Amino acid sequence: MFSLDRTKNDSSALLDLLRALAAQMVCVGHTWNLTFASFGGAQQTLVPDIGVLLFFVLSGFVIAFTLHDRTKADDYSLLNYVVERFARIYCAYAPALVVIAALDYVAVALGIAWFQLDSTASFLRNLLMLQGYPGALGGGAFGSAGQLNTIAIEFHIYFFVGGLFFFCKGRNQIAGLVLAIAAAAAPLFHFAERTNASHSLFVLWLLGFGGYFVAISMKMNRMTTVACAILSVLLFWQWRVAHVRGDEAALAAQPYFALWFVSIVIAAQGQQWLLRLQPVIGFFANYSYSLYLIHFTIVKIIAWLMPSSLMGWSGRAPAPPAISWPGAPRQGARHVPDTQYRDRRDRHRYRQKLVPCRGPRYARRHRAAAKVVAWPSGGAARQYAALPDRHGSLRRRTSFEPQTRIAW
Repeated sequence: MFSLDRTKNDSSALLDLLRALAAQMVCVGHTWNLTFASFGGAQQTLVPDIGVLLFFVLSGFVIAFTLHDRTKADDYSLLNYVVERFARIYCAYAPALVVIAALDYVAVALGIAWFQLDSTASFLRNLLMLQGYPGALGGGAFGSAGQLNTIAIEFHIYFFVGGLFFFCKGRNQIAGLVLAIAAAAAPLFHFAERTNASHSLFVLWLLGFGGYFVAISMKMNRMTTVACAILSVLLFWQWRVAHVRGDEAALAAQPYFALWFVSIVIAAQGQQWLLRLQPVIGFFANYSYSLYLIHFTIVKIIAWLMPSSLMGWSGRAPAPPAISWPGAPRQGARHVPDTQYRDRRDRHRYRQKLVPCRGPRYARRHRAAAKVVAWPSGGAARQYAALPDRHGSLRRRTSFEPQTRIAW
């Protein structure tokens, strides 16, 4: 019989290991994309997206175990479940939101261009888990923490599925139905496959949820665990073939990913290799949620302040000097961040030949590399989205972060 007893097999330790691994994948992947991929010209990695997929399928599996195991006791009610889930999420989420707000303020005070202060309304909306919520009530993630959208999706899924489970169980039926209806909007929105959204993540979560009930219905013996171990390798390879790079959450590849996860957890039923490593695994797993909440803000600050020699680019240009008297010449006219070139030769070529002077003649000459943006005061600015390399190719070099405008 399938068991998550830590003293009998490695399945529980494997779940902790996968949880810690998912957090590290997200953190390390975002660090790579914000440093070497943005400044050093390396290829962006999609490891963070795969880490999020692992979080969702693991969460569905664990919630299924929690509901199935806890409801065996007659005194376990819907209120107990709601309080447990609410406390587990908000004990780290609320302090992390305050820390993110403080770090954003510090970053703006330091003049880091990747940050801008968000509104109090956005803070309250995120505190109520309405980021990414469909309709007029929803909004974006607060400040620099774009990863908070997935936390809101998980939050609403917990109560939607929990309410339906208690309704089907015949325990606290009216309260469970009301809770499921109140929390249904976000999960159902992420049930369908949509472009440029966290599409189908609820489907992956449900596959993990159903995978637990498949596991507990199987007879556990050596043949079962060995077969699942072999099957997990084949399923992982099939997922690698089926999924499309850049669209990691596509619905077509999710069944393979979920079946791989369930197979490897069942295979761990016949092993005890991870028992001696449980203290170390538990340490990394326990802080994985907190790391996921605040890592992106911290990584963005570190990436901006990191010495240029560590990333192979020439360093940032200093900020333009402050103007101390009315009508003074705009001395900072030619300032651009050095994140737009890769080496000294590119930077020299850019400053000598591509930085425009005054007048429409120069604007027409450089129209292929820049666009003119009118300011409300009547002035103009250029914002370079793509710069010619030394071979004359207009290949995009800038990161997807907000870029500095060049004014003259």
